[in-house]
Amino acid sequence: MSAYKGILFILFIMCGSALLWYFAKPMAPIHPLNTLSHVIGGLAMTSLFLVFLLATRSKILERWFYGLERVYFYHKLLAILSLGLILIHGQLQKMVPDEELTHRTSLNEFAKGLGELAQYGFIILIVLAFIAKFLKYEHWRWLHRLLLVPYAFGIYHAYFSSHYDLLQPSALGIFTALTTTIGCMSALYMLTMYQDMFFPYKGHISSIQKLSPNVMEVELTLAKRLDYRPGQFLFLKIFQEGIEKAPHPFSISGGHGQQINIKMKAVGDYTKQVYNLIQNHTEVAVDGPYGHFDFDKGHEQQLWIAGGMGITPFLAYLHTKPNKKIDLYYSFHGQDNAIYKDFLQDYAQANDHFTVTLIDTTQQDRLSVDALSIPAQTSIFICGPKKMIKHFKSTAPKKNVQWEAFSFKT
Repeated sequence: MSAYKGILFILFIMCGSALLWYFAKPMAPIHPLNTLSHVIGGLAMTSLFLVFLLATRSKILERWFYGLERVYFYHKLLAILSLGLILIHGQLQKMVPDEELTHRTSLNEFAKGLGELAQYGFIILIVLAFIAKFLKYEHWRWLHRLLLVPYAFGIYHAYFSSHYDLLQPSALGIFTALTTTIGCMSALYMLTMYQDMFFPYKGHISSIQKLSPNVMEVELTLAKRLDYRPGQFLFLKIFQEGIEKAPHPFSISGGHGQQINIKMKAVGDYTKQVYNLIQNHTEVAVDGPYGHFDFDKGHEQQLWIAGGMGITPFLAYLHTKPNKKIDLYYSFHGQDNAIYKDFLQDYAQANDHFTVTLIDTTQQDRLSVDALSIPAQTSIFICGPKKMIKHFKSTAPKKNVQWEAFSFKT
């Protein structure tokens, strides 16, 4: 499904920012290069505002971008854009004729110095954020938190070294005040309130079932009902000594009301901690649900493609006993990773509208769209690792396709 609402939102904000800076009247006439530098710098601040806003996991933004995965994609894209704009702004400032800089006060010079510090801070932190695959999840989160420091420096730089009076209630002044305030509040929200206050579903672990040497199913009993749609996921915090308390995402595999089941595979530092140490009765907190898989809105004919733990959302829907024609292709690496294989085969034998094809990639070639016969009016649902999603997105029909990739660090 399209993320056009979210894209239009970004374009509206960025274009509005460019126009406001371009048509704003400076306090005194300035060189065209300085005008361009201010427009680019203003766009950088606006882009950073959007970076922080998209990091809040707002349910409205998730709907506009049609999924949290897409929100994070544009969050990353805007971070890259922000860094590029900051670098261009810095280079343009060096090209401004010297006579425009002779009337600077000590306050202007201090603001300029903070701007340079902000530029170096953004370069270091954003570059580190993009090599986050080599870092532990908690370190990755702290890098994102530190971005607030150069952002605050950049705001001070914008207000007190600019040739435009941003403290006046002009269109540009109001726009800048709103975006910088919301940007800072979004960053502070993720730093403090989100972790401590916005996990409304409290509960405990009521059952643990280890399905293989590295996969287990955990039942959560919550204090109040969590309404979810099969195919969605949640963020889970586990309060147990020895297990990282930062929230991590997991697909909902079943349950109802106050009992919710999730599956996890011990592939990263966090999930290995949980697999080895988790105990019954441990307190938990949940935020969600998230995700936009909606099997009920799909066509009567559906094609499901699952890779590894990507089988989880499909299992959740099968437990509702759907009355649709479904062909499932389930790819896994080795028999130990084929969770619920027997359940799927038994379900296929008992339901003539459901078929399952098992693909063990240690014995067979990986699944390709070219090998599939896809009838017209077929809804395609794909869930699995990022590499698999990338392959199928480039080759599958563009219509009636929904996908969910695993790109969070676990």
